[in-house]
Amino acid sequence: MTPKAPLLERICASLGKNNKATYPVMAIAIVKGICRPTFTMMDKKEKPETKKYTALREGLTELIAIPTYFACGELSAWGAKKLIKDKALAEKASKNLMFLGVCVAALFAIPAICSLTINPIVKKFLKNKQKEDADAKKLQLNSYASPLQNPTNPVKQNFGTAKLPINYSTFKFPQGMKVGGV
Repeated sequence: MTPKAPLLERICASLGKNNKATYPVMAIAIVKGICRPTFTMMDKKEKPETKKYTALREGLTELIAIPTYFACGELSAWGAKKLIKDKALAEKASKNLMFLGVCVAALFAIPAICSLTINPIVKKFLKNKQKEDADAKKLQLNSYASPLQNPTNPVKQNFGTAKLPINYSTFKFPQGMKVGGV
């Protein structure tokens, strides 16, 4: 390869010489961390709360995956270089152990870290969102109920021959009903 080679050729040659298992899996995790939440939020058929929950969970998973892949792969390679004294053998062993480190990250480390961290974060986010929604609903119900609680002029309705008084001060809207809630 000449020094004046095109940029793409130099990048490919460099990646071919320094091929590490962490590079492709981190690239995949970055793309998944961007695209999956985006596509989830674009789904028109799903409920908004479900979309938010799913997108948050997917984004957090990939946010955790990226440094975990790197750490497990690099620590495995570093361990091989420290344990094996033969330089040529250590180089080959470090590439293989880096691949095994990435596999361990995907199979064990990432699911373990996600199960410890994502649920509390999502629950905290959803609890705050549910509290905001409940406060907004309470405010909305109070704004509807307040004119009816203190009527200035009670109205009497005529239903045929009987006259029934309607007392608006005791009338209440039904509360706590949900339509298709989460």
